[in-house]
Amino acid sequence: MTATTAAGSVRAVLFDHDGTLVDSLPVVVEATNAVLIAQGRPTLAPAAVVAGMILPTGPRMAAAGGFPADQERALAEAYYAAAIRLVDRARAYAGCADLIESLAGRGLALGVVSNNESRFVHVAMHATGLDRRIALRLGEADIPAPKPHPGGLLVAAERLGVAPAACLYVGDSPVDAQAAAGAGMRAIGVTWGTHRRDELLSYGFAALIDRPADLLGFL
Repeated sequence: MTATTAAGSVRAVLFDHDGTLVDSLPVVVEATNAVLIAQGRPTLAPAAVVAGMILPTGPRMAAAGGFPADQERALAEAYYAAAIRLVDRARAYAGCADLIESLAGRGLALGVVSNNESRFVHVAMHATGLDRRIALRLGEADIPAPKPHPGGLLVAAERLGVAPAACLYVGDSPVDAQAAAGAGMRAIGVTWGTHRRDELLSYGFAALIDRPADLLGFL
């Protein structure tokens, strides 16, 4: 880790949700397979589910089961219904709650921008207790287009009243790094999510951190 952000230049920290703050992989895998089983399709191994997560939910579910594109919306709705039922399987990553408390205590504005369904983001953050300090939580219904489009990050910065250049965006996937670059934000990658460090090194993050507390070195 190398802290390259000038001291005092960061006024807001934005986070991805899944794989960054919340370990929702057990939910994603089980909800995905529940829909596939209900549709008479074979289930997927966790690694295959992770590989598909670069796609928005509807296309991901259609690809997972070999469904036509006109079924994407119905599949997404079925998936999210299952995910909400299974939300108690989600957990905050170790150290994230303490990090959020530290950031809030320093007076930084905080937000979440996710490609996941808005309702699931709200329910999962409440279930994990991470919503106490993060009032701004944007999911797919709240943003102009899913990441890697930068629009969601720009909406978050505007709502927080902070210039994009004064924001850090923390995530765990290539679309997070790409969205941050498009929004003019510094992107910090986390190594505790669903992608290996060697993969993360190729995604274009300004730096990688191995523990949530390491982010404090960039403020």
